[in-house]
Amino acid sequence: MANLFKANLLRKSYKVSNNPFKERHLEVLKGASFSINPGQTLAVVGESGSGKSTLARLLVGAEKPDSGQLFFNGENILEDKKFPWYKEIRMVFQNPRTSFNPRATIAQILAEPLLNAKNDNRIQIQQKIRQALELVGLRSEYAERYPHTFSGGQRQRIAIARALMLNPKVIVADEPVSALDVSVQAQIINLLLDLQEELQLAYVFISHDLGLVQHFSDKVLVMHKGVQEEYGPVNQVFSQPQSPYTQKLLAASAGYKKAVKD
Repeated sequence: MANLFKANLLRKSYKVSNNPFKERHLEVLKGASFSINPGQTLAVVGESGSGKSTLARLLVGAEKPDSGQLFFNGENILEDKKFPWYKEIRMVFQNPRTSFNPRATIAQILAEPLLNAKNDNRIQIQQKIRQALELVGLRSEYAERYPHTFSGGQRQRIAIARALMLNPKVIVADEPVSALDVSVQAQIINLLLDLQEELQLAYVFISHDLGLVQHFSDKVLVMHKGVQEEYGPVNQVFSQPQSPYTQKLLAASAGYKKAVKD
């Protein structure tokens, strides 16, 4: 049986010089590979500049890799020009304040993916907006309000609702709780866990919080300067790290130490 979502040796570089006589490229992702199934969470960890955000952009189709393969239900979607990236694989950003149109109501923000898909009439769209808000623990009347009237945690709930509007199978979450207070972080993580169980979602969870990763994830991918240092079940990697970089990362993480002690 094929994995739901699988990457094989994804690589990505960017041009850093426009000199026509001496073109230079910087390789920021040097062969990332993983697989996840419905209901599983893959955490991607590493310091800034490790290639985590580049990997996220490749996974949601915002950019294309220089080489490698990306499979969805056994099909290489990099070769399928009609693959509905916008529907099957959605993104939740670190700070929804920057990804929301401040002049749009929540209803307009949530309706945008549905309008782009052109599959629903007005009544269906309104119904799905109400259902999505209720799914993330918000009242349906919030739909007519504007983003600035909500707290950070409420905005992140709205961002999650927007990601769910087209019933995706995979959610790529790029540091989705790092901008929130600790108490609110726990609420959002519990919401994500509940949604995962209810909808059998697969998460690619990008984070620097190793204590959270240990609690939240099934697998972990450790990256350093674009190189995949380690990959495997989170308990195995964290209890018996093979890479010196992973050992250093764990040793420096107070959250991880506390999680192990507890």
